[in-house]
Amino acid sequence: MVQKLKEQNIEAYSPVVKKLQQWSDRKKWVEFPMLSGYVFVKIDITEKEKILNCPAVFAFIKFNNVEAKIRDVEIEILKSIETNGYDVTQASEGLKLLDEVEITQGQLKGLRGTIVQLQNLNYVQIQLESIHQSIKVKLPQDILKIQTSVN
Repeated sequence: MVQKLKEQNIEAYSPVVKKLQQWSDRKKWVEFPMLSGYVFVKIDITEKEKILNCPAVFAFIKFNNVEAKIRDVEIEILKSIETNGYDVTQASEGLKLLDEVEITQGQLKGLRGTIVQLQNLNYVQIQLESIHQSIKVKLPQDILKIQTSVN
C-alpha cells in the first residue's frame, strides 16, 4: 500500500516491527505492521480524494466526526521505535506492573507511559494521543524513572 501511494507522489508511512519467526526447518526475521491497518499520509487537502480512490484504502480515521491528524512528533516516535527497537532485556528491579514511568534517555526522552508487562522485560505502553492508539516498546530499566503523583 505504501509503495502504491509513493508511486503517486504521496508521502506515506506505515511503521513496522521485525520479529523472529520460527518454522520447523528455519528461523527468519519477518516484518509486521506496528499499528495494523494504519498508513499515515502527509497530504494537501486536495489529494484526499486521490487517496480514497486507492483500492486498499477504506477511510480516514475519525474521532467525533473529525479526521485524525497525527502530530509530527508522534511520527518521529514511531520512526525511532522502528529504527532503534529499544530491544534490550534486563531485570525489572524496582518496577511494578502498571507503574507510570518517564523515559529519561534517548530519542523517546520525556515521554511517559505505563509498565504493561514485566517478565524479565520492561514493556512500556506509550499513547499516541492524536490517533488514540498505544504501542508497546521494550525498554531498558535504567532509562525508566517511576513517576510520583503530586497530591
